[in-house]
Amino acid sequence: MGFLKLCLIALGSFGVLFLVAKFIGHKQISQLDFFDYITGITIGSIAAEMATELEEPWKPLTAMLLYGGVTLLLSVISNKFPRSRKYLNGTPTILMDHGKLYYENLKKAKLDLSEFMVMCRQQGYFDLTSIQTTVLNKMENLRFFR
Repeated sequence: MGFLKLCLIALGSFGVLFLVAKFIGHKQISQLDFFDYITGITIGSIAAEMATELEEPWKPLTAMLLYGGVTLLLSVISNKFPRSRKYLNGTPTILMDHGKLYYENLKKAKLDLSEFMVMCRQQGYFDLTSIQTTVLNKMENLRFFR
């Protein structure tokens, strides 16, 4: 009987996780910002806890719904009030522009020159003169402009 209950709760947590992910939207999969990344990890962890919590599975269920609701609320706030995006999502940082490296921005991004060079090489840029502008996005993704 305990095994059957475990299986049913695990299926229930999977179903709720699926619905919360659908409710949050495809952004969770395609373009993660900091809050979506943290929320995705947290909701997955809570779903795993829910699958093994046999006495009171409603507690992790409530936490999953709360995390999903807060994520949705932050998304609505970000869309309705564009100025809030700066605080919720951060701002892109220009690391290099017109051949000039901005060492202060590298420092703010917690990157040293060798890490920056490795990131450039990973994107296929072996010569910095072939790059006009480099922008560091929210989740440490570099965007290059020629």
